Amino acid sequence: MLMDCVDLDALEQTARRVMPPASWVFCDTGADDEITAKDNIAAWRRLRLRPHVLRDIVEVDTGVTLLGAHVKTPIVVAPTGRHHLFHAEGERATARGAAAAGALYVMATSGSTTVEDVAAECGGPPQWFKLYMQPDRDATGVLLDRCVAAGFKALVLTVDQPVPGWSPRGYRTPVIASPDRRSVNMVGQPISRTAYDVERKGIVMFPTNFGDLEWLVKRTSIPVVVKGVLRGDDARRCVDCGAKGIAVSNHGGRHLDTTVTTAEAIADVVEAVGDSAEVYVDGGIRRGTDVVKALALGARAVLLGRPPLWGLAVNGAEGVRAVLEHIHDETVRAMQLCGAANLAALTPDLVKV
Repeated sequence: MLMDCVDLDALEQTARRVMPPASWVFCDTGADDEITAKDNIAAWRRLRLRPHVLRDIVEVDTGVTLLGAHVKTPIVVAPTGRHHLFHAEGERATARGAAAAGALYVMATSGSTTVEDVAAECGGPPQWFKLYMQPDRDATGVLLDRCVAAGFKALVLTVDQPVPGWSPRGYRTPVIASPDRRSVNMVGQPISRTAYDVERKGIVMFPTNFGDLEWLVKRTSIPVVVKGVLRGDDARRCVDCGAKGIAVSNHGGRHLDTTVTTAEAIADVVEAVGDSAEVYVDGGIRRGTDVVKALALGARAVLLGRPPLWGLAVNGAEGVRAVLEHIHDETVRAMQLCGAANLAALTPDLVKV
């Protein structure tokens, strides 16, 4: 299906209609007053472009190398959990749609599909695995080995959710846990619960520290990306611990409300990291112009969270593919209008901050 910017907005509303109410709330909500969730989107839109003119943009190349693997697009499917809430095929459909669009897919630990089943949908682009570090290192090591054996090319350690945030909307319209839905890749395959489940309120779920990061880097043979960083000093320390990538993220505004937006945070992280690691960004990216701004400010790739889930809910793998290709097409057009024939031409002077 073809989409333009109006269609993408309409797709969001269609997804809201087709999802069960609890699934929609889980997908859409932010923490507390949902200030950060809304500001993430607005912050990219506030930035203004300063395009070049009279440049040769007949041929545009959006190819990029991510941790040594070449992909045709800098648009990545962000790790989001529990895709069975949005489509019967769950993460398998998401992975298949990403592969069809030539996009890298990051699978979440909290999925209800095994890493092996998702890896079977890989196609051409690489897949990464988003890890929540659990206290049992031996069990975590077993999962790491499974990921490597299945063909995942990197680990994305999420560090901004040591305790769950709280969503009043999520509490009022909760996802009801069911014994037949389990987090099959987590220790003990626990019943799948959202972060907003009352049974998790106030519990320290993933008490990860820099020592754990150092252990993880040494324990696995594939690169480690740290996701959930909003400060340059933290980013620098992660790199010193061995991280090969930093994902600037506030978890889509889903846990700590009133954080800085990712559009505001990225420059600090890029400056702190320099050339010692790759930097990626997520949070509120909805248009090709947002992608161009993020790349111009120093991101090597952007991650999309909610929009692929809208496509998944409405049309399965084909819906995911359509969303990714739509944003990619918008990105190409924005690059041409900015006078940029490749990603290297997206430099900070294109953005008025």
